[in-house]
Amino acid sequence: MLGNASEFCLLLAENYYEQLYCEVKAQGEGGRLPSFYEFQKNNEITQALLLKRPAAKFGVQVVLPKRVQSTTKPFSEPDASSHAVIGDEGDSHYLNIDEQKHEKFGPYELNKCLFEAAHIVCRGERYQLIANQANTKLSRGALIGGNRMAIPVYQGLVDDREALGRYLSKAYQQYIQKMLEIGLGGSTFSYAKFVFLFHDVTTKGIDFSQRFETMFGFLKQDKQHLAVNEQLAKNVQLVKNQCDWMSETLVVCDAGRKNYIYQRQH
Repeated sequence: MLGNASEFCLLLAENYYEQLYCEVKAQGEGGRLPSFYEFQKNNEITQALLLKRPAAKFGVQVVLPKRVQSTTKPFSEPDASSHAVIGDEGDSHYLNIDEQKHEKFGPYELNKCLFEAAHIVCRGERYQLIANQANTKLSRGALIGGNRMAIPVYQGLVDDREALGRYLSKAYQQYIQKMLEIGLGGSTFSYAKFVFLFHDVTTKGIDFSQRFETMFGFLKQDKQHLAVNEQLAKNVQLVKNQCDWMSETLVVCDAGRKNYIYQRQH
């Protein structure tokens, strides 16, 4: 069946409850739930209550949202006009790669690159925009159960911004690499969305790494049964400050509602 990866339910989910909605549906439960788009219109409390009974049928206890204290500023979801750049909890403008590589792969060097819709040229090297890939093009074993997301558990304090920034930077690199492995490099979360989801699930007392492990498992199942459109994204419009180095071979660009990955060509 040919489809667009943007139609994969989990790739449309904006928060924990919407992810859980997709998983309930994937388990064949939730026959009385509204459509996904109608579900999204509800607040978190209503979403949680709607999911409570169908989720319980396959052993998931839905965590109700905690009431935010009036003195506490909640971590807000990023909007389409803003982006968090990689390397800090949401403010830094570069990826935390090795110190020795900072001068070569920092934001100043990236500003010297030539940006076009389908590629970026930097230091004479070409970085090509990544699209989703058919299963026939994936490495052997990419979609098996043993291929795990394997994001480590955060061991530090949530209010330690420096430590949390380093953790989220490394965790995001792992997430992107795994999405590339299963052929969904054209349908990734932005770093801003990734940071938001970390706070969204951890404030509910849910293990962030396990949440992404569960999501990854369902994405692999979907990928086994749904073909993807391999065409490159159209109408790509970028400004240089939306992009950051992820590694020597990858550049990631957060364009608000869409995230773009560029990979160095051999």
